[in-house]
Amino acid sequence: MSELSYVQYAEDVLNGEVVTSKYVHKAVERFHSDLSDEQLDFYFDPDEAEKYITFFSRFLKHSKGTYAGQSFELLPWQQFVIANIYGWRSKETHYRRYRTAYIQVGRKNGKSTMLSGVSLAMLDFDGEEGSEVYFCATKRDQARICFDEATRMVRSSPSLSKRIGVHRANMHVNKTNSKAEPLSSDKNSLDGLNAHLAVVDEYHAHPTSAVYNVLKSSMGSRKQPLMFTITTAGFNVSGPCYQLAKTCKEVLDGKKRDDSLFSMIYELDEDDDWRDEETWIKANPSLGHSISYEYLRQQCVQAKNYGGAEEVNFKTKHCNLWVKSSETWVSDEIWRENDLGVVEWDGERPCYGGLDLASVSDFCSLVLVAPTDDGGYDTKRFYWLPEEAIEKRLYKDENTIYMELRHADEVTVTPGNVTDYDYIRKCISGYYVENGVVKFDENCLMKRYNLRSIAFDRYNSSQLIINLTHDGVEMSPMGQGYVSMSAPMKEVYRLILERKLNHEGDPVLRWMAGNLEVTYDPAMNCKPDKSRSQDKIDGITALICAVGEAMTETQDDAFPEDYTIRFL
Repeated sequence: MSELSYVQYAEDVLNGEVVTSKYVHKAVERFHSDLSDEQLDFYFDPDEAEKYITFFSRFLKHSKGTYAGQSFELLPWQQFVIANIYGWRSKETHYRRYRTAYIQVGRKNGKSTMLSGVSLAMLDFDGEEGSEVYFCATKRDQARICFDEATRMVRSSPSLSKRIGVHRANMHVNKTNSKAEPLSSDKNSLDGLNAHLAVVDEYHAHPTSAVYNVLKSSMGSRKQPLMFTITTAGFNVSGPCYQLAKTCKEVLDGKKRDDSLFSMIYELDEDDDWRDEETWIKANPSLGHSISYEYLRQQCVQAKNYGGAEEVNFKTKHCNLWVKSSETWVSDEIWRENDLGVVEWDGERPCYGGLDLASVSDFCSLVLVAPTDDGGYDTKRFYWLPEEAIEKRLYKDENTIYMELRHADEVTVTPGNVTDYDYIRKCISGYYVENGVVKFDENCLMKRYNLRSIAFDRYNSSQLIINLTHDGVEMSPMGQGYVSMSAPMKEVYRLILERKLNHEGDPVLRWMAGNLEVTYDPAMNCKPDKSRSQDKIDGITALICAVGEAMTETQDDAFPEDYTIRFL
């Protein structure tokens, strides 16, 4: 590989010789623009850049696969990343410019191997006394992927093995009192760190930014630390990784300025067809090296043939497209096509409800469904959210979607830290108690709609259910297991695919549909999986219960007793 091939890479991106994504192109444009900006507080030192690039080829070897035992020759795109991170310096202090690096790239493009090399460079080659390098992921096994690769590199290098000691969960350099260790995402165990380098692998899997923030705050006493994240795209579009990627794009777009942030986002562009193999290079800059066209073609065929989880996996891991769930129930595009406009019902039209009281300190959801002439449903949705639930989300993670959803027309924010069940009772049946006197609100749902019955979780009943029953509301207990949920859930899925479930563009239900993950039993019965879902799915559960209630009632109407006996 010729010297300064990262320069050639940049030129090839700009002149179109290298096909890449919009935001990689913008990153290269930023590099060229900064080189000629005399007013910039930073300068580029090609000697420093080359020194770190050479470290890879001179001291490191691949440990697995086709390239096992060969020197680690960085590919041009990897050289460009390393050159930027280590080549840009402050004119005032001569310390490194970039303190945060975010690289989003497809699976099998050598990201973990490159991270391992970076960790060894900053453990020993960087000249930092008492360097602390940490590999962090949601699970310790994931954190060990980069760590274990780094230890294999040390053992295969005569030079490094003389300087770096290796234990099962620790690498260390006695001469400089430096160490490198894998960490789990238990933030309580991260106190007292003084990180020089924090490696965050697969950040998309982190539910909040808590661990990331703890690691970043631990760098306060370091002169030129680095927060280095390499990840594929994921499913949690309200999570910290998506928000970080969004910020990176805003910086590259010129909407925000952050001279300490470097990013390269390899992904398919908005108008690209994920099935078109000519676009795959945009998310896979190592295509033809660590990953082959043949492999991607096989993965793509499976995604097209089986859809569902296979399609989602291909889009997120190989096209770097953010998708709403690790097993997307329906695509966001199809979901949005079920916005059939706001439909007002008259009081004669029968409808059925599903009520999910999943948490007294978070969302409670009620969905009404009214059958349509074409076999579908119109819906009305109601959500209650305690005010302190929003504040708690902000405390845990500043990038909360609750700040957006609280203003949705369907959401009622109630004061205090728990949902006011009396308020829900008043909304549904109209009855409420004020100063010891029972009163009635004519604007309740029972007066506005021909509400036949409401299904609810029989294992999560409450005084509210008893009160509504006493108020004259027909309340129907419904199990949440496979037997009860599978049929209505499959019916809802069918209706969505046929564009017959009008959700009126409800942003809350759209968010919850994106959070949903589905679990199956051996007989392929399905149900929502709250434990694995990315976030709240209460509205979807209420929708399924409502459709289940409607199915039960309409089937009873369609099959009189004598026909039922004949079918039996």
